[in-house]
Amino acid sequence: MRAHWWEVLRLCRVAGRRPYWQHAAAFVVSVWTLWWIGGQFLVPETAPSALEIWTSLLERAGLPDVSWSDRVVRAWGQAGSVLAVFGGLFWAATTERGQTPALVGWVAVMLSSQYLGYQSSVVTALLAMVGFVFVLWVMSLANGRFVDRYPRLLPADVFRAGVTAATLSAVVPLYAPAIVLFRLFRPYFTRAPRMLSAVPGDGRQPAVGGWSRVAKDSAETEVDEPA
Repeated sequence: MRAHWWEVLRLCRVAGRRPYWQHAAAFVVSVWTLWWIGGQFLVPETAPSALEIWTSLLERAGLPDVSWSDRVVRAWGQAGSVLAVFGGLFWAATTERGQTPALVGWVAVMLSSQYLGYQSSVVTALLAMVGFVFVLWVMSLANGRFVDRYPRLLPADVFRAGVTAATLSAVVPLYAPAIVLFRLFRPYFTRAPRMLSAVPGDGRQPAVGGWSRVAKDSAETEVDEPA
């Protein structure tokens, strides 16, 4: 059980390994989703919808023309269930090296909530993701235990990929506060000294990880001392 928790913590750290442009996109989507989810729990009666969050921000910024939000609602209103399903499938497509589908999935779920509501949109997306992974897992039971020439579905790997996708998608709302806390506390932490590589041509080989400056200087001192 402890190994599973360490794997979840490792995936949470992986969520911060993105290209620079994805950091900005993930921060915006994280603030948006956290504001949207928080409103549903703190003030469920008057909680703003996903698009009302943007309209209120634009009105405060001095841009009163927010009629575009009504057009978006009318355009996507009838596709609420389809958007929620696509959001769950995007969540299921999230991997360690491809975390953009998690962001797109959250945006699709929030747009679908304009028609379905908060709870229905999230539940529909979750069922779509879990159902997709379950179907692949059932299909993998008929495959062999080894991969020879062609890619195959293996039960353990399907389950692991599903857990990875679920974890990386679930941490999206927490990405923005985690980055803020990391930037706040980072200057106060002391890192271990960096390991230096071996100097070419000295005839010696470093241990795994190279030499630290202290270890190397002390070794040279021991060699130079007279008998």
